[in-house]
Amino acid sequence: MENEFLDKMEDNAVVQIWSEKTQLEKGDSLTEGYTSELGGLYSYQRNSEQSSRAASPLGR
Repeated sequence: MENEFLDKMEDNAVVQIWSEKTQLEKGDSLTEGYTSELGGLYSYQRNSEQSSRAASPLGR
């Protein structure tokens, strides 16, 4: 049972390394664009919530 677990961990590490290498080779890394897109989404959502609270008679 322990050997199966260790084999899975090793397989996962190999896949992760392959994926990172492939993304770097293709210039297809999500890290830079993904974080900036999330930041914009978070800002938009936060601003929308604040606007909704300001428009609400109870401020909620």
